[in-house]
Amino acid sequence: VVVILSDGQTTGTQRVDAAFDWAKDSTHLIGVGAPLLFSQRSRIAPTSTTTAFANYFTVSADNCLFQNVAIVQDFATDGDNQIALTVSGERNVFKNCHIAGIAKGSDAGGRCLKLSGSGENLFEDCVIGLDTIDRSAANANIEFSGGTARNVFRGCLIPSRVTAATPLAVKVAAAAGADRFQL
Repeated sequence: VVVILSDGQTTGTQRVDAAFDWAKDSTHLIGVGAPLLFSQRSRIAPTSTTTAFANYFTVSADNCLFQNVAIVQDFATDGDNQIALTVSGERNVFKNCHIAGIAKGSDAGGRCLKLSGSGENLFEDCVIGLDTIDRSAANANIEFSGGTARNVFRGCLIPSRVTAATPLAVKVAAAAGADRFQL
């Protein structure tokens, strides 16, 4: 179990300035702080000077628990195809997490959450998106790709602030992007 302690302010944020892959099965990440829906201060975010890159945080491991944590992809510089969280692992649980991506609203490849070939993950009481960035391109809060199957979103909020007709809440990449069902 890995614990992120919150001090109630942004100074308690764990700063990650390079692509990070959570790749060890059955390893849990727990935030110790107020169990808020939005912007928990038990969070992972880049420093203010980090140059933007895609696939900020990847979970390739299976059977992990992420609870009461915010994953914030908020770079000082703009970039294209930014993805806050990519999940390629299976049977993971995300409980009371805020997945905040698409810091550049004109980035058509931007995603908050991308499920790629993963399956049987549970997202419970999570917030997936931001309502503080104007979105004008065909980006998406959630993308299913690679035949991902049987993911469940229970009690989740998917906020956005759009200024055009093209932004999406959910996108399925190609005909085989999602397998069986997403709930």
